[in-house]
Amino acid sequence: MKKTINITEKNIFEGEKANPQNCAIARAIKRNMKGKLMSVSVLPSHIVVKTKTKEYTAAMPKEGANFIKRFDRGLAVNSFKLNLKFKKDFALF
Repeated sequence: MKKTINITEKNIFEGEKANPQNCAIARAIKRNMKGKLMSVSVLPSHIVVKTKTKEYTAAMPKEGANFIKRFDRGLAVNSFKLNLKFKKDFALF
């Protein structure tokens, strides 16, 4: 499943540094896929999204990893689009 996620200035302002479940990218994913998610975890290497029955992962593109590093250090970051390709890992029971 391919998704383009828009990380907005609002996501950046409301996001929490060093919080994989509530950083700017996690907030943007939650906004984009609302109603379907149980949890989101954003790391510099990958993203894990869980619904009630499935788990999806996506490799973190270089621009996303760079954003996370800058954001977590409190450095200036700008809004941007992140193109992700999620793969279904397994069904949750």
